Amino acid sequence: MPIVSSSAGKLRGVRLDNGLIAFRGIPYAAAPVGPLRWRPPSPVTPWADVKDALDFGADAIQVAGIRESRTPAQSEDCLFLNIWAPEEKREGGWPVIIWSGGGGFNTGGGAFVVEDPAKLAARGAVVVSFNYRLGIFGFLAHRALSAESPVGSSGNYGLMDQVAALEWVRENIAAFGGDANRISYMAESSGAAAGLLMLAMERERPLFDRAILLSPGSISPLLPLDQAETSAAALDMSAEDMRALTVDELLAAAKLLAAGPSNLSVARPMRPIIDGHLITSDRSYAEDRFAAVPVIIGTNEDEGRFFTRRMAISTRADLSRYLSDSVGIHADQAAMFYPAASDEDVAAAVAAAYGDISINHPVDRLARAFARRQPQTFRFVYTYRHGNTRKPPTHSEEAETFLDTRPHVTPADAEMADLIGRYLLAFAENGDPSLPGVSEWPAFDAESERYQRLDLPVTEGARWRAEHMRFLSEAFDSTS
Repeated sequence: MPIVSSSAGKLRGVRLDNGLIAFRGIPYAAAPVGPLRWRPPSPVTPWADVKDALDFGADAIQVAGIRESRTPAQSEDCLFLNIWAPEEKREGGWPVIIWSGGGGFNTGGGAFVVEDPAKLAARGAVVVSFNYRLGIFGFLAHRALSAESPVGSSGNYGLMDQVAALEWVRENIAAFGGDANRISYMAESSGAAAGLLMLAMERERPLFDRAILLSPGSISPLLPLDQAETSAAALDMSAEDMRALTVDELLAAAKLLAAGPSNLSVARPMRPIIDGHLITSDRSYAEDRFAAVPVIIGTNEDEGRFFTRRMAISTRADLSRYLSDSVGIHADQAAMFYPAASDEDVAAAVAAAYGDISINHPVDRLARAFARRQPQTFRFVYTYRHGNTRKPPTHSEEAETFLDTRPHVTPADAEMADLIGRYLLAFAENGDPSLPGVSEWPAFDAESERYQRLDLPVTEGARWRAEHMRFLSEAFDSTS
């Protein structure tokens, strides 16, 4: 079995049958339990003997069953990461890809079956997945916790965990065969939003060198600390008493807290907040105050359907209220962009509006922000219909193709996954996903608005939903 030395001690991994070695359940921080609950992650206590890293560590506490996990347990003791690496050594090291999935900061982890990064690693990369604290355990802002904090704030513990995990990777990944100077952060949905927040942190060096951001939701606005604390006022207890609660008692108490709106472009509690310490503003991308690393950023063709199929919007009156809530005085104009001639048309109209407001428009602005400072900005729209489906892909569907974890129903499915895999490795290697002689990927800029349409065949597109984006920019800018 392979043995590697980390900053805390030696680790014993396992050989896989595809030329890879894997190290699972590596603790990157101390267990955040007891007195460490709702505190920044602490360093791991070093160990003297060789520590087995054969099995995944426990998932963070979350609603079970949303995605199948390869670990049977959930626990507050959840700060683990996992590494897949080619056993063959490479001079200078393999490029590194860190994967983080979505889940709205309430679900997620590094052991999900549909997010297995082994196939990506087998292409020639060291790939890392990790857990972080979720929900009330990871994002509770509370006056009692702020009062005891040396910096006078609370919340964002799950985001602090992510920072600690990425710092661990930068420090240790060379021992696993990775190039610590070529780290790409690849993430979907809330994982991508977290990556954007990390690039906006004030640091001498970014936590990663490149970013692959799949369907990041709106990162603005964020609740300020005082409002997030107010949302937790129903949990009227001291910090000591809260730490004495069991997991089940805390989950029950969480239901008493103010519920946040479902719209991703509205500030919500129990998520990353402006804590005045780790995050000081939600205007970083509008004001060009972020680390402009090379980036691939994009969306699915029909982002909104994933969200709106769960929403109680079924009539034209419901749609009208939704548009009014979303764009205020511009609702009548919005109805021209998202029309519904009858109640039968409402589902498609609200899906289009939700997808634009919560995903497409934020991504449009983010791509422009990166392109202002970084010529290596590459945008995509994923339109590929997997298998025999006729529906356009919705939120999160691209992730399984990027990781190649979805069964290949047709030969085209394998071809699509292979092409995207080659794009990702090219970008991880040199910051440009283009495949000379096979498929170029044009850079995005605000004038041409070029993007890569990920489908078969791959084609170049321009100005994705440009009229809708222009309307939303004018609507939001006029009310800001």
